[in-house]
Amino acid sequence: MTSLSRLSRLTLPLQTLFWLAFSLETFAEDDTWQWPEFNGLIAGAISQDNLPYKQVDTQQQPSLLVFGRLGDVFIEGNRAGLPLKRFDFGSLSLMGQLRTHQYLDADDTDLTDQDREQSIELGPQISIPLGQGYVSQFSVLQDISGKHDGQEYEAAIYKRFIFDDLRVVATLALQYQSKDLLDYYVGTNSYSPQAELTQEVELLGVYDISDAWSAVLVWRYYQHGQEFRNSPLTIGDTTQRVAIGVGRNF
Repeated sequence: MTSLSRLSRLTLPLQTLFWLAFSLETFAEDDTWQWPEFNGLIAGAISQDNLPYKQVDTQQQPSLLVFGRLGDVFIEGNRAGLPLKRFDFGSLSLMGQLRTHQYLDADDTDLTDQDREQSIELGPQISIPLGQGYVSQFSVLQDISGKHDGQEYEAAIYKRFIFDDLRVVATLALQYQSKDLLDYYVGTNSYSPQAELTQEVELLGVYDISDAWSAVLVWRYYQHGQEFRNSPLTIGDTTQRVAIGVGRNF
């Protein structure tokens, strides 16, 4: 795959992310829409995907990392959400996600002639503080892009750590991926996987170089299950994404 086509593949999800953020902001306001203010970090980065597909090399490409708030909408990398309601025990949000860690370009392998494209998913998310800085999240995400037409049910817990100029967010998640989702990404004419669990570990580190500039590192590790591993398309059961970059604080 050429660098230009990789950049195009990444640019489309980025455009979709901002479209989702602007759309959620628009629907949330009753009066005339105005351009929302962004507060956060936008960083140019180099990312690397180690995909568990046979005959597929490590994927490296430029990317754009966005963390912060666009008006009422919060953006966390490949996710954007709009808070809907606060309760005594936590909050409810509408969450949109770009599934950027599961994809397969058919040109990279002779095992299939079908692209497994990144998808756009939407659904509710409940956040519940647990004390001592820990927060739990429960999400239900439905494909709205017409790719896999499946669902993912996620339970996660995260905590923020602060060390002078360094901020780290550590997340552990358990994700139940539906049969349709798995079948799209690893199914073939001769193999139809069942729904199963995936485990995720994520570390996000931001180091403040100055008041205006920060370095950022993102590492995501996915441990897939036996149904995923048994596919004739896969060579393993782990996916890793690493991105490192420098950006400006707004």
